[in-house]
Amino acid sequence: MDRVSTGDQLHFATPLLLPKRCIIYCGAGGLIGAELSELCEREDARLLVWPEGVLPEIWLALHTDEIDVLMVDGDHLGDIEDTIDFCMRVRRACPSLPLILVSSEMRADDLTCERMQACDVTLKVPVSQVRLEGAIQAARQNNACFLSRRHWENS
Repeated sequence: MDRVSTGDQLHFATPLLLPKRCIIYCGAGGLIGAELSELCEREDARLLVWPEGVLPEIWLALHTDEIDVLMVDGDHLGDIEDTIDFCMRVRRACPSLPLILVSSEMRADDLTCERMQACDVTLKVPVSQVRLEGAIQAARQNNACFLSRRHWENS
């Protein structure tokens, strides 16, 4: 936590969940739209919704440093093979972009590194604020693990 002084008082600033203040949601937004909107409002972050199928990986690669997390709505993109293919293309184009796959088809949330080649976290809908925040934190940690493992494998 950072210390912030305001006159004679010392306050502790809570670290931001979204330091870059931007979430990209690839899907219609209906699955978890309310939860994302609430989170972005609280974090003073932008929520960019891409409802038109898959987002071009080249655009994501150009803007990776401006995005906290990419959330992919697996229910919106179609069958699971198309969704996983898209996630893997994004992973190759933007390895440092934390990626959360959201779907009603999941058995449960998976905050482990189990699906590392395609995404950092999977989240089953419906979601709560607590689960959403936990998923974002886990995605960032898992992405760091993915990057270190990738670096180790390439050296």
